[in-house]
Amino acid sequence: MKIKPLTIFALLALTVAGVIYYSDKISSSKQTTVAVQPTTPSPTPLASPNRELKPNEKFIAPAGLYITVPEGMNFRQEVASDSGDIRYLGFYIENESGYQLYGLYQAKSEASQEALEINKKGMDPSTIKDVEIGGYKGVEGLVTGPKNRYLTVIIKNGKFITLSTIPPTLENKAITDQIFSTINFQ
Repeated sequence: MKIKPLTIFALLALTVAGVIYYSDKISSSKQTTVAVQPTTPSPTPLASPNRELKPNEKFIAPAGLYITVPEGMNFRQEVASDSGDIRYLGFYIENESGYQLYGLYQAKSEASQEALEINKKGMDPSTIKDVEIGGYKGVEGLVTGPKNRYLTVIIKNGKFITLSTIPPTLENKAITDQIFSTINFQ
């Protein structure tokens, strides 16, 4: 029995097609699907204190600020961030008799001497004075109007740190000055 060349070619083509089909089916069943997770930027790591904290001392990491909370007062802080990057950090030192020191570190705002002058415009001119806190210069004065308060503004590494005392009494200003004497920066 003689096999015609056309039959041999057809058998060979079917065999090759079968092998390709079978190997394709086997390899596709072994493929694993990898789910792609959307990436979000990792938050900026906060600095750690470079020394041991004293009793009642707090470390405000984004500003690199050490501050001591007087006995009998409470401390709290709030952070506003975009995808982990801090825009603002507010902190409070307060007591039940109504004293409040409110600090605001503006991480995303660029501070300048001109912007410092703008802060002076809301202050009573007779109360404005230059200050230095923890080695950084700024101004302070009594802000008048519906949100009256003692306001201190310093510039640290091109960023504003504002510190407000409410209500603006001489007794509260004395407490604030005592707290300011404890401020150090990393």
